[in-house]
Amino acid sequence: NGYNFTKWFDPLSYLYITKAINIHDLSRGFDSLEEALDKIVSELYLVGFEKDFLFLPSEMEYIATTMRACGKENVDYVEIQSDYGHDAFLVEIDKIDQYVRDALC
Repeated sequence: NGYNFTKWFDPLSYLYITKAINIHDLSRGFDSLEEALDKIVSELYLVGFEKDFLFLPSEMEYIATTMRACGKENVDYVEIQSDYGHDAFLVEIDKIDQYVRDALC
């Protein structure tokens, strides 16, 4: 599917997306990450993919753990084993399908 992706995705967009990922900070505008996460009132479903070096599974797990420590029980985290790293969400559909379906119900 990588070939099809290049047909409709502007390569310059990739540069902006990459920059946004690199500079994004959940705690920006707050005194701490805990304060920022405490503001979340909706259910939060986090997916970490093994070998994802853009959104590290350890970071996803830390967010879930920190939210629970703040008394938030509306958070769920799952880690998917995959050799595809960050692209796993595009390739490992069969591994995340049921999790996403359950989250949307």
